[in-house]
Amino acid sequence: MSNRFVAAISVGGVIGGIAFTIFLTQTLLAPLIEKANWFPDNGIVGVLAWLLLYVVLALLVAPASLHKFISGVLFGFWAGWAIAFIGACLGAILPFFLTKKYLYNWVENKLDKKPTLNALRKAVGEDGLRCVFLTRISLVIPYPFLNYGLGLTDVTWKDYLIGNSGMIVPGALYAYWGSRAADLPVAVNEGKDWTYWAAIVASVLLTIWIIVYLRRITLAHIALETSE
Repeated sequence: MSNRFVAAISVGGVIGGIAFTIFLTQTLLAPLIEKANWFPDNGIVGVLAWLLLYVVLALLVAPASLHKFISGVLFGFWAGWAIAFIGACLGAILPFFLTKKYLYNWVENKLDKKPTLNALRKAVGEDGLRCVFLTRISLVIPYPFLNYGLGLTDVTWKDYLIGNSGMIVPGALYAYWGSRAADLPVAVNEGKDWTYWAAIVASVLLTIWIIVYLRRITLAHIALETSE
């Protein structure tokens, strides 16, 4: 199986996943989310409860686009953007910690006989800040899987926490689309203007570039190990 074919399958899977996420969170769950006015109606208590819910959903591998989008609907653009970004950062910490603590060593042993995957894990760790930042900007790479997946690599806590600043971009975009209307049905129908589709296309292109970039640094890491 060629590398190009694998890359194409990976991108196709990611795009399909994000399409399903958008459909699920912004259509089937819409009636339930409409009743979420309790959060903005209860001031700081509501905000803290919303952030706590973000952490819980991140642990359960729920799509982060849900919270970012609804944050814009409930709290408006500026507050929604801040809440979405803070919530995303908080929600990313515990999954990363749990994976590092309980699964990292087990995966390391399993990858001893898989040099390519092992090299990818180590290469990502060596260029951790850039890898985390770039993957967090993309709208089509699932946020919850990154939280756990990056914990299996050699990415340091410092690079992970700083790299998560890239989530300010999707947070701003989803909060903007959500803030375009006072309620969810209108936001869903009117929020997908040209900026939405432009961001999706840009994210797909970025994701393809990230796959190529990860392949390049992995091969470079393998070559380095071979020459030693």
